[in-house]
Amino acid sequence: MYSRKILATGLLLALLVAPFNAQDPDSLFFLTGIIYNASFRPVPATHVINLNTHAGGVSDSLGIFRLPVHAGDTLLVRNIVYMDTLVPVSRIQHERYVILRRAYYPLQEARIFEWGSTYNDFWEAIVEMPNQQTLGESMELPRQDPDFIPYDMDEALLRSPGFLISSPLSYLYHNFSKKAKSNRKVYWLNKNREKVEAFEAIVSRENISEMTGLTGEALQQFLAFLWQRMVCDYKCTEVKVYSEIYGHWEVYQQMQ
Repeated sequence: MYSRKILATGLLLALLVAPFNAQDPDSLFFLTGIIYNASFRPVPATHVINLNTHAGGVSDSLGIFRLPVHAGDTLLVRNIVYMDTLVPVSRIQHERYVILRRAYYPLQEARIFEWGSTYNDFWEAIVEMPNQQTLGESMELPRQDPDFIPYDMDEALLRSPGFLISSPLSYLYHNFSKKAKSNRKVYWLNKNREKVEAFEAIVSRENISEMTGLTGEALQQFLAFLWQRMVCDYKCTEVKVYSEIYGHWEVYQQMQ
């Protein structure tokens, strides 16, 4: 009697435990795994795709992914840095991780052409190369006028009688407002920065000394003479600036 109770209890326990030990291959469950590289470092941002259900996921910063699968499914693990890897679910259930191998992409053939060893070779290859069309030119877009001046920065327009007649309030604002004048001053300083820097380099002490051979007090006296009579400014061409400097230099020498 006692042995029968033990046998019945054993059969009952076996029936209760069996569903937990055996997994239905058609049942859907969530699989969790880790993606490593060959050095067992986690690989984040890796796509894991179930080829049977087409469900997918992405590994997190620790290389961990979680995906709904069946026991007989196959997963595709894809990362641009590593080779595509096919892994059965059963293997991941057993090992709990996937190892990816780095991918190596073949490069297309590259050719190197020489310009030559002389400056003439470089000139023919680069300097005399025909101008290439820009994207805007190929699309026949209008080109920006480098000499374009906004109306509120055009001194001649703002001071003209026509502007006074057509827009008297704007005329008063642009010609007598400190803010408007300051804005125009900043605009023209920025617009003419390169010209101003080039002009200042020409009339610098160092350049005038090199042109005349003067130094010290003699150079200072000629600079004072020059600046009292100099007409050209940054708006003149370099040729005009140099011509005027040499003209004043000749007059100065005759006066000595």
